[in-house]
Amino acid sequence: MEALIGLFGELFGLEGTLALSAAYAVCIGSILGFVTVYSMFAIWMERKVAAHIQVRMGPMVTGGWHGWAQSVADAVKLLFKEDIIPTRANAFMFWIAPAVVFCGVFAGLIVVPFAVGVQVVDLHLGVFFIIAIASIEVIGVIIAGWASNSKYSLFGAVREAAQVVSYEIPTATALLVPILVVGSFRLNDFNTWQAEHHWLIFHSPWLAMAALIFFISSLAGCKRAPFDLPEAESELVSGFHTEYSGMRFSFFFLEEYTSMFVAALLTATLWFGGFNLPFVDSSAWHPALAMPIGIVVLLAKTFFFIFVQMWLRWTLPRLRVDQVMSMGYKYLVPWAFVALIATAVWDYYGWGWLPL
Repeated sequence: MEALIGLFGELFGLEGTLALSAAYAVCIGSILGFVTVYSMFAIWMERKVAAHIQVRMGPMVTGGWHGWAQSVADAVKLLFKEDIIPTRANAFMFWIAPAVVFCGVFAGLIVVPFAVGVQVVDLHLGVFFIIAIASIEVIGVIIAGWASNSKYSLFGAVREAAQVVSYEIPTATALLVPILVVGSFRLNDFNTWQAEHHWLIFHSPWLAMAALIFFISSLAGCKRAPFDLPEAESELVSGFHTEYSGMRFSFFFLEEYTSMFVAALLTATLWFGGFNLPFVDSSAWHPALAMPIGIVVLLAKTFFFIFVQMWLRWTLPRLRVDQVMSMGYKYLVPWAFVALIATAVWDYYGWGWLPL
């Protein structure tokens, strides 16, 4: 951010608020462009993963070489498709819901460090900010379900509200475990700590348990199978976005894949070294070399966890509502608290797990 502000000052003579506003506009525009391109790639990746796991022929041959043109065709179709608002729907709420859903997830990306110096805002409460701002998503889903004036959409919205409330508890508790070890909510501090010591996933078995709990809870937060009850097509047609079409419909898919990206990015940053390479001291690297390598390393880890999310979707069957609630309250919540308390005891006595 500081580099961009200085660049605008040198090139265009902007200072103060003008330079800051221009820098923010460039950063937000870059992230929005990346999210759009990433979503098209993720949809293509989803098709390929499904094709390989379930032996489907369509994604292998349809849409040019390895089906790459199919995502482009889908984007063009959604761009020009008619936008329909049901007659008895609340038009304003129906119109604003997709924006609320997407903005709640998109805002979380501005505090994530992609490499040394590549971060929009370095908040001291970065982890807390991501959890807090992501909660806006459920508000948008409830608005979409209620404003559609459809029983299927409303059922999906109610399911989403119950699911998110249930799984926010183990998610937040699991996040407290690495925070307890590092002693900070600032995301850059996790990269620094893991560069100086080791990846937090190797710190103790309780950190590994917390990572697993967070990953499972993030699947429920992203509405990914086997927790895709809010949009279960076999029961609710398409759930909370049944009545949506055109670009407004595409915003829900954009939100889902962005939410997957944020969850995978947070997993990689908090437990798996962030943009640091394993067994390599990157502190002595030249900044011009450290920045691109850091971005590539973090994105490689992130896309690995996105692949795991897709792998699980096309492997596991959908759970029942009572099974989803039971897993959250009866298993994930108590084990998250066990991991938190055990980590406090483990660090107090200075025990180690692996010789790293």
